[in-house]
Amino acid sequence: MPNNRKMSVFELLERVATEGDAVDFLEECRWGDTPRCPRCASTNVARTPPTAPMPWRCPACRKYFNVRTNTVMAQSQIPLKKWCLAIYLFHNSRKGISALQLGRELGLTPKSARFLAMRIREAMTVDLPLLDGVVEADETYIGGKPRSKHAWQRERDREKREAGVPTRQVVMGIRQRDGKVVAFPIDRADRYNLQMAIGAHVEPGSTVYTDGHGGYQNMHAYNHDWVNHSAGEYVHGMAHTNSIESFWALLKRGYTGTFHFFTFKHLHRYVNEFAYRLNAGPGNDFGVIAETVLNMEGKRLTYKQLIGGEIEFIDRD
Repeated sequence: MPNNRKMSVFELLERVATEGDAVDFLEECRWGDTPRCPRCASTNVARTPPTAPMPWRCPACRKYFNVRTNTVMAQSQIPLKKWCLAIYLFHNSRKGISALQLGRELGLTPKSARFLAMRIREAMTVDLPLLDGVVEADETYIGGKPRSKHAWQRERDREKREAGVPTRQVVMGIRQRDGKVVAFPIDRADRYNLQMAIGAHVEPGSTVYTDGHGGYQNMHAYNHDWVNHSAGEYVHGMAHTNSIESFWALLKRGYTGTFHFFTFKHLHRYVNEFAYRLNAGPGNDFGVIAETVLNMEGKRLTYKQLIGGEIEFIDRD
């Protein structure tokens, strides 16, 4: 069930008042009462003396480790107390928090704040089991509407389209009526991509509601019904897409009001963030933070990976 408990920043700072408190909290989140080697999973580990390079040592593999090892926090110079506060702010901001605002809250440079934010988004990438029951599917476009752009921006977009460079990105979303949602960018909103996405994330035999897009027709593995938005129909019996469209509304409020643009390269990270926050529930207490810390394990995002390749910026909607 989604977590609904709200926690104030004062409660958080009482729990992680010092760096030592933050270490203890994160160790409890990750290992509980039994510390475990992140390399060989042995629980036969021992505390090291203060002169050792790290606070824990595993006799089995003869490696030192700490609570950052084998997580997105590895080799980070940012204090763990700030990591805890950053995770809290991510869950406390329904429309997201920009890197500049995060840097102001934590006293970090924009570069460090952006790297921190992207690593938290990396931890928010999770694989959900197949959705079943009553499911809604829909697609949306991220990248700004032509009528909202200046003439020079429309001309630039025309040149990009002629060169085969997309100016908007399609995002697919699938949501259960009980609230779970998965969302991700796809190449095109055609029948192949739309139905492949549904097939990869929805249990066969489920009831799928969509709009009247032709790409959703003839889904024989599902009980499919739809509403015809082009004719002004938004509810047809039990068929509607209001739940997934409420997710799009939240995502686009974040896009327009918080971030102002998403890069194509990192769009999947922002979409994952909004989906993860919705699935975790409106709460932001220690249980929610602990779940995010657990999702950090086994993941890594280096700065070279983050900035590598061409970065394509999307105009504000």
